[in-house]
Amino acid sequence: MKTVEYIVTGIAIAVIMVSCGSEPGAELAKLKKQRITLEKKIETLENGLKPEKDSLDPSKFNLVGITEIRPGSFDHYIKVQGNLDGDQNIAVFADVAGTIKARYADVGQKVSQGQILAQIDDGQYRLQLENLQTQFKFASDLFEKQKRLWDQKIGSEVQYLQSKTTMESLEQQISVLQEQIEKFRIKSPVTGTVEECNIRPGSVVSPDPNSAAFRVVAFRQLKVSAEVSETYASNVKVGDKAVIEFPDLKQQIDTRVDFVSGYIDPVNRTFRIECRIPEGLPGMKANMISIVRINDYHSDNSIQIPMNIILTDLSGSYVYVVRNKDNHHGAFKQPVVIGNTYNGVAEIVDGLESQARVITTGYQDLIDGEYVRFELPSEAYMGK
Repeated sequence: MKTVEYIVTGIAIAVIMVSCGSEPGAELAKLKKQRITLEKKIETLENGLKPEKDSLDPSKFNLVGITEIRPGSFDHYIKVQGNLDGDQNIAVFADVAGTIKARYADVGQKVSQGQILAQIDDGQYRLQLENLQTQFKFASDLFEKQKRLWDQKIGSEVQYLQSKTTMESLEQQISVLQEQIEKFRIKSPVTGTVEECNIRPGSVVSPDPNSAAFRVVAFRQLKVSAEVSETYASNVKVGDKAVIEFPDLKQQIDTRVDFVSGYIDPVNRTFRIECRIPEGLPGMKANMISIVRINDYHSDNSIQIPMNIILTDLSGSYVYVVRNKDNHHGAFKQPVVIGNTYNGVAEIVDGLESQARVITTGYQDLIDGEYVRFELPSEAYMGK
């Protein structure tokens, strides 16, 4: 470029010299001739500074890694924490207040529905029952005698009705007292296993809803319950696929959502879902923590790319794709519209088509349109 500057300076000096002497017409013609000659030299020098397209050295291009995009299935999951439970996990409470007289079941014991788990002291009520039963026997005998006499038209009707009323009244009192005494027995409401026992002989119990005497769990059918954020209320439906992971057991089970609550908890703004487990796993216990992944979105034919290769600028999100440039390859910005994202993968809803060659390595320092070189990928990218 300095040679060009020297030539231009020479022209300026010549112009000054001409302006100081010589005939204007002759000198003008001479300078025009020199200008044409100088312009050709300048053009030659400038072209010498530009490399020819065919003289580009591909070995000096930025080396990038590319992946050819292929449509594939895409799934989005909602991840929440759940608790394992049986189809019947029941806290058993005392129906009346009193002192435990005897306990007939303990933790780990299998019990049947209706089986007596503990006995509350009912001595006073039993004394009343014995007294009523004695009175009832006497009233019953008296009624039978009055009935026989009345059948023979002996005695008055009033005596007959009084004896009948007394007997029936005592019979009703005995029935009510027997029902009351039955409440002093703590029974198992289901067939299952005793998981908790919070009483012992001599301890005092009451019908306190916060103080269960026993907990009986039936593990015939298992289920996992979870609380899902209100944000996903329109996404989660009965029948959605679900994957339940048990971190402590290091196993997972494929199932479906069987129940979706129609109620939003006003305190934590969540709704409850349940997933039944078709088969139990060894080591499962009530209230075991699980991770529930609910499949709330699925596409069979989706363009998807790793999220880490998506860049952003003032215009939005974009990736670099490879296209032909002259006789080589160039890296070009390609704007994209992102749909769902999950597990480090983004679904592209607009901007990329099948077989697009997306730059997946070496894209950080690229300039739009610059030449690149690459090795062909061994496989097309299809997401997960």
